[in-house]
Parts: sequence; C-alpha cells; structure tokens
Amino acid sequence: MDKKPLAVTLSLTLLVALAAGVYLGLGARPNLGLDLQGGISGIYIPQLPEGEEEPDDFEEIIDETIEVIRARIDSLGVAEPNISRSGTDVEVQLPGATDADRLRELIGRTAQLTFHRVVDVIDPSDPDYEELGPDCTAPVDEREPFDPDEGGVICGTADQEVDPQAEAPPVAKYEVQPAEITGDRIDDAFPSIGQGTQNFEVGLRFDSTGGQQFANITADLACERDAGRIALFAIVLDDVVESAPTVNPTVLCGQGITGNQATITVGQGLTPQEQEQEARDLALVLRTGALPITLEEATFETVSATLGQDSLQAGLLAGLIGLLGVAIYLTWFYRWLGLVAMAGLAIFGVWTVAIISLLGEVGFALTLAGVAGLIVAIGITADSSIIYFERVRDEVNLGKTVRTAAQRAFGSAFQTNLAGNTVTLAAAAILYFLAVGPVRGFALMLGLATLLDLIILWAFTRPMVGLMSTTKLMTRKSVRAVDTAPARRVRTKVAR
Repeated sequence: MDKKPLAVTLSLTLLVALAAGVYLGLGARPNLGLDLQGGISGIYIPQLPEGEEEPDDFEEIIDETIEVIRARIDSLGVAEPNISRSGTDVEVQLPGATDADRLRELIGRTAQLTFHRVVDVIDPSDPDYEELGPDCTAPVDEREPFDPDEGGVICGTADQEVDPQAEAPPVAKYEVQPAEITGDRIDDAFPSIGQGTQNFEVGLRFDSTGGQQFANITADLACERDAGRIALFAIVLDDVVESAPTVNPTVLCGQGITGNQATITVGQGLTPQEQEQEARDLALVLRTGALPITLEEATFETVSATLGQDSLQAGLLAGLIGLLGVAIYLTWFYRWLGLVAMAGLAIFGVWTVAIISLLGEVGFALTLAGVAGLIVAIGITADSSIIYFERVRDEVNLGKTVRTAAQRAFGSAFQTNLAGNTVTLAAAAILYFLAVGPVRGFALMLGLATLLDLIILWAFTRPMVGLMSTTKLMTRKSVRAVDTAPARRVRTKVAR
C-alpha cells in the first residue's frame, strides 16, 4: 500500500476542516430562519379592480411586485428576508424584524405617485362639500376609486395631531386634471429638511423626460398665477393629495422650474422624529418604485423569538443526545475505528456549519426543519463508516491481512454507500423542487449532508483507515474478526 497519496488526501481534508474551524472561530454563524429567531410573517393577496379580469401576464406582475417589496425591505437592512410567491399570494417572512407597524405600512403601500394640475379647491366650508367627490372621513381603500388618467375630485391629507385621541379636522378636496407626470419618471427620492422651515421633506429627482415635463408645466402655471387664476400643482400619492404647492413667485411665466427636482412636504403636525421617519419611509417607497398591483393583507403576525429559541435548543439537545449514543456504541464496538467514525462526524459538523454560514451570505436561513434534516444526517454519516468497517471485517474473515482488507473493502463499501446515498439525494431533490415552505429547508440540508457524507468517506475515512491498517492500532481483534484459533485446535485433535 502506497502511504503517500493517503497522507496527502488526509492532510488536505484536515486543512480544509481547520480553515472551516477558523472561519467559524472568527464569528461566522448561520443565519436563523423565522421559526428560530422570531420576526414577522405576513401573507398578501393581490387585488384586481372590481370587474376586471385577470390579465395574461398576471404571474409576471406578481413577480414584479415581489421584487419591489424585496427592494423596500433590503433598504431597511432586514437580514435575510424571505419574500416568495405561494400560488398568486405573496408570502413575506422577516427573521429578526420587530417594528411590525412600520413594516406593515411599507410592505402594503402601493406608492402610486402622480402629478396633476388643480382645477378647483373645495373647502370644507363650501355648501357643496359633501356632495362633491368622495367621503374623506372614510378609509382610503373604502373611498370611490380615483383614476389618475381621467382626473376628478380627490381628498387632501389631514394634518395629523400629536394627540392620537384628537379628531382629525376635515380636509380640503381637490378637483384635478388627468395626470401629467407619473412616478416612473422619478430617478431618485431622498429625505431632506426644508429651507427656513426645519420641516422634513422628500426631494424628488426626475429623469430627463420627467424634468422637461415638470419645467413645461410649471412654466404654464407661472402664467396662470400671473393672470390671477389657480396655479396649483397637486402631488397625489395613493389617491390622496399629499401637497398642492403653487409656483414660487420667482419663477417667470414661460420659463418654469428647471433642474429636474421637486419636493413633497410631509408630516404636518408630527414631532420632528416622526417627520423624519415618515420622510425616510416615503422616500424609500418612491425610490424603489410603486407596486404594480394592490395588495390586501390576509395575515400579519409577529413570531415570538422565545419560541424560536426554545425550538432550536430542543432540536440541538435531541441531536446531541443522538450523537452521544452513536459515539458510545461505535467506540465500544469498533474501538479505534469507532474513534475514526467520530472524527469523521466532527469534520462533518464543522464543514456543515461553515457551509450554512457561507450560504447565509447569499440569503439562506436555517430553519427548524433544516435542523431536523441535519440530525437525520448524523445517522447517515455514521452508517457510511459502519458499512466500510463491516466490509473490512468481512475481508479479514476471508483470510486477508488487515492492511489488504482495508484497501480491498473500500471499493465495495463505497459503491454500496453511493447507491444508498443516490436514493437519498433523489428524494431530497424531489422534495426541494416540489415542496414549499419548511420542507424545502429540510430537503436542502438533507441533500447537503448526503453529499458531505460521500466526500468525508472518501477523503477522510478511507485514508485514515488505510494508514491505521499499517500500524498496531488495527488488528484482527480490534476489527472484531472471527477468531480462527479454536477451529485450528479442533482440526489438530482430529488429526491425532
């Protein structure tokens, strides 16, 4: 037996295990899923306008909606969000998130932004206020639908009182023309502080086409202002007039506002801290784009972190108990070979945790189902070593030396193990691609562990046993081969 290839293979394996251990020692840890560290979970149902049939590209619209939500969540720095489609529903899982109210607002907000010229302002004191337009005291989603392409009467926004129990004052209504600029003309949105007011605003930066449209419209409005007519330009966000500024007196008729920029005033009546958060959130949803379809919240709940920790500790305890039982049995039955099997399990554990931590860098989060898959893999990895050890014992029983048996036994043991693991890999692949939710995490971990089992059997167990077979650590007795001495004594007595 040539020891050099075995020693090189074993050295490389141990070096990779050492590198994985250093990586973990530097603080790398797996990202835990929602069921392990708690967080926020929600399901949203797409809503089509009443009477409208589902379009042919409905699935593409849902996928685009998911990307918009993901961009919003990523901008908040939520670690490893899971935003996916379940049928036509949108499922959102945010591990570690705690600010439920803010996230609920950001996820479900449509953020349809349009700009309209104002035809008339209907004050709450106007005798026809109740008859014209929608009921502004009703929630926005219960008001008469507003079509930006056609214009009409729409509600303004109410000044929010600091006292949450205070009744909001009646708001003005605006009769507006069809939209002349839409939110897709915005290149950027950012929070800022207004000059001289110290109030937070949302600055908008248009693309070249939107900037030119804005300049043309404000040039016309400057002329309307000079003629004594209404010169308001309404900024409408999700069917509510957020603000309706007039053109600054310094803007000349026919010249307009250049520079591709505009502002939205936000948070009137709020504290400075609340104004800042509202400005940041509004800038975020405008910057990431509007949802291409309205979403209705079906469920939205906070998952307890305590429950997740309890589940993780219970799963780890079960795994440790199982590992301890396997270690005791293997060491008692196979002696030094049992220690080899346990060393293989240790390398398996280090590699697995390191790989899961690396996968966390690209978005993977370990769930309780994944932990269950890893616990199952402990038995699979131990079983691979047992198959090899038993083949070594069979070869020794056939009269081979321990050294020869270790070499010859690996081929048949590896083929047997490969056949069994292929079935496991196939089952894991089928589960991963056909199942949804936690079952996919179980399948992924089971498949990963099965691949690592094959690698460890070839790169660690094989060279380790091969090198040990050249020493006194492996003997007929230590591999529990059949003792042939009694048979020889019997044959001797018969011969006499």
